[in-house]
Amino acid sequence: MATVILALAALGGVRWFTAGEHLAITAPAGATEKLPEGGYEVVVDLRFSEVHHDLRTDRGAASVSTYTMPLDTSWDQVRSTVAGQLDGWEQAGDCPGSNQQQVRCAWTEPARWWPRQVKIVFIRPPKTAEDRAAWPDNTFLVIGSGLGGTL
Repeated sequence: MATVILALAALGGVRWFTAGEHLAITAPAGATEKLPEGGYEVVVDLRFSEVHHDLRTDRGAASVSTYTMPLDTSWDQVRSTVAGQLDGWEQAGDCPGSNQQQVRCAWTEPARWWPRQVKIVFIRPPKTAEDRAAWPDNTFLVIGSGLGGTL
C-alpha cells in the first residue's frame, strides 16, 4: 500500500513540475518580434492583454509574444505551424478562420491534472481602405502559453 501511495505521489510531483513550465511555441516562418508603428497597436495590444489574462493561473502568468508577419500569411499556415508543435494536444473549441479579421484558436494539454493551454490570435488588416490607412502591410500573431493550474 505504501508503495502505491509513493508511486502516486511521485507521478503527481512529476506532473506538477511539468505543468509549471511554459511550452515554447515557435512562430511561423517569416514572423518577427519587431513591430512597426501604426494605428493597429491598440487592437494588437488588446488581444495580447486578453490572451495574457485568459491564460493566467494560480501557478503564475502566461508567456505571451506578439509577431509581425508578411501580409500574405494565411490562417492555415499559422494554425498548422502551431498545431504541429502540440502533438497530442486537444483543440479547445472551433477554430474558424476563412475571412475573419481576427481568428482565435486554443489547445489544451491532454493531462488529467493541471493541463496547460496554448492560445493564438491571428489579426489581419481591416478590409476597408479607410480603416486600413493606419495599418502597415502586415498580419499579426499573438501566441500565449499558460501554466497548468486553476484558471
